Amino acid sequence: METHELVNEDEFEHGYPDEVYEDMDEVDALVEAKVSSDGEETWARRIINLGGDIGESGLNLGEVFQLNGEKYRVLEGEFGLRIEQEKKPVSGKKSNKTKVKR
Repeated sequence: METHELVNEDEFEHGYPDEVYEDMDEVDALVEAKVSSDGEETWARRIINLGGDIGESGLNLGEVFQLNGEKYRVLEGEFGLRIEQEKKPVSGKKSNKTKVKR
């Protein structure tokens, strides 16, 4: 039977170098996205920063952007700008196709 020694939380080594955490405020997640500012009539490719505050992303209120086939809209939120994924439209009636055995 094995016995396991409990490790005090202070003794736990996380194994990550300190450099990983030094400049967290400067972390950028720059991505190229299709952006529309006119109600999805026209689209342009832009580099946007999704690594921090939305106000500093390069996106503006009312704009729609598309990443990986999904669309997102920039809206006014309780605490400033927020991003909300657009719901895909529901296609018409669902057909109930069942095979009838004869």
